[in-house]
Amino acid sequence: MTGRAAAAGSARRPAASLPPAPCSVTAECDVRPSEDARAVAAALLEVVPGASVRVDGGAGAGAGRAEAAADGTGCLSRIEETVRSRSSQAAYLRCMLRNMDGDGVTWFYLNKQAAAAGRVALCAEADESPLGPIRVTIRSPDIGAVIDRLAPGQLNKIKAARAKISPAP
Repeated sequence: MTGRAAAAGSARRPAASLPPAPCSVTAECDVRPSEDARAVAAALLEVVPGASVRVDGGAGAGAGRAEAAADGTGCLSRIEETVRSRSSQAAYLRCMLRNMDGDGVTWFYLNKQAAAAGRVALCAEADESPLGPIRVTIRSPDIGAVIDRLAPGQLNKIKAARAKISPAP
């Protein structure tokens, strides 16, 4: 099954407190043959509200992939809400810094089952999510500023990590 859906509205859309910043966000995962592709799409929209979702395969059609894509920091509102409400800034920061590259990209895993239940839960490793994780990738020309918006007060750690990635000549 191939489909394209855009979230017209979400019953649980928190107020976005992130100021606008140039970034793009993708959330992607496998769709297993036993999974309902619509449920996987809904899980992605829990993670990235307002995203455009594409699902290929699943629900008897064999394994497939699902991807949600959106632009701007507003689509990170659910992740930001979770980071702040659960005081999990340090864990998210560790994952984002560990997976940050020198080209303005970082990523982390979220638990797909938790997302399907309306929650956002970080996975340090892919195998922590029994049905496979959702990989969230954030791209920005100023990735440090986006990370600092998600984990406020951590900019010095970001600058130190950047220096390790691209040391001065």
